[in-house]
Amino acid sequence: MLTVFKRKSIWLAILVGTILIGLFAFAQVGARSSVKIRHLPVALVVADHGTQANKVAHQLRRTNSESDAKIKWITVKKTADLTDGFANSRYYGALVIHNGFSADLQRQANYLKGQLITQKLTAMATKQPAVAMTAPFQQQKQLAKALTAQTPQAANVTLYVSQGNNITVANLLTTALPQLVTHLNQTLTGKYQQVANKANLTLTAANWSQLQTPIKSNLVKRNPVSEKQLSGMAPFIITILCWIGCLVSSLINWRDHISHESRRTDGRLSMTSVTSQLITGLLIAGGTALAIYSFVKLIYGMPIQDSTQFIWLTGGISFVFYLIQTAVLDLAGLKGWPLLLVIWIGSMGVITFVPQMLSNFYRQFVYNVTPIHFAYELINNQLYLQNAPITGAALTVMMIIGLSAIVLMYSSTLIKGRQPATEK
Repeated sequence: MLTVFKRKSIWLAILVGTILIGLFAFAQVGARSSVKIRHLPVALVVADHGTQANKVAHQLRRTNSESDAKIKWITVKKTADLTDGFANSRYYGALVIHNGFSADLQRQANYLKGQLITQKLTAMATKQPAVAMTAPFQQQKQLAKALTAQTPQAANVTLYVSQGNNITVANLLTTALPQLVTHLNQTLTGKYQQVANKANLTLTAANWSQLQTPIKSNLVKRNPVSEKQLSGMAPFIITILCWIGCLVSSLINWRDHISHESRRTDGRLSMTSVTSQLITGLLIAGGTALAIYSFVKLIYGMPIQDSTQFIWLTGGISFVFYLIQTAVLDLAGLKGWPLLLVIWIGSMGVITFVPQMLSNFYRQFVYNVTPIHFAYELINNQLYLQNAPITGAALTVMMIIGLSAIVLMYSSTLIKGRQPATEK
């Protein structure tokens, strides 16, 4: 019985298991443990050109130079430009300072000033009643009345969070942006209290209620993602379905072409067979796209805005995935197939994050190089983002990858000297 430990297969099994665990740990644990919230791009729209609005905007932008700042403010001229910015993932949220912001804060300061003058005049009149009849006293009284005539209102800002860009970032900003406004409120309220305490001003609860919330915020969700849309996970799942569907199909198709190749005796495919692989690949990609659409939309009822575009897009992505997988098999045979698993496993841990959240290593050497990331971006744009283009940089990269894979497939026919016995 103990002779089993002398066999190489048992140790090989342990080694393979260890490698797989290490790979999954690298992709999942390593990537997620190094995630840090830093420099998430958020738009800043200042529609008010008053002093107070500019001071607040300057205070926010000043944090851009901090290396550990969670938010990086991107200046945007007007609210109407936000839709295009969200569609192109230039930022994931926005803070809009509305027109009248400075006037509302100034009205609050005037109200406090009026209360200070009123208290001072009351004290003077109590001590010296004759002073109340003088012209300067009456002028100050009229000034105080004018300053407190209007009940101060909170200055308005609107907070935008785009769920469709990335649901994880959206959840973070849903908390972070209101907290930012709370901090601004605490700063302004602290200043009001400091002025009141210095002058020994006693205000009623009703009067203080007008100054306790200097800035009022309204949170608006853009590109909302519903539970029917898998709460933001649909692009990830569909991308993986495209990869897995073609992973199995490309292997079966490759083995079929190898077994029926009659023109070569060295285990390689002829150019005619490679051309046949391309033609059958189109059929496989189309079938994969239709299968995904059938399950996702027709059976499980996930909302898809443009079904035709979705089918064409997933079909194109599946075809590129098929080309990558087939190129690896044509060049390296079954020995190259584990590389396809490495690409899949390595990509799963990073594609659901925005690049700003990843460490430099995972961003540069995993996120930026995996083709699955570009496919995920295209599907995310199609499903979740209003007016998002699917003809941008991600599509260009996918086309370049596909063409490069075709070149490698035909180049594999030039390699000679290998025997087909181990491949069949």
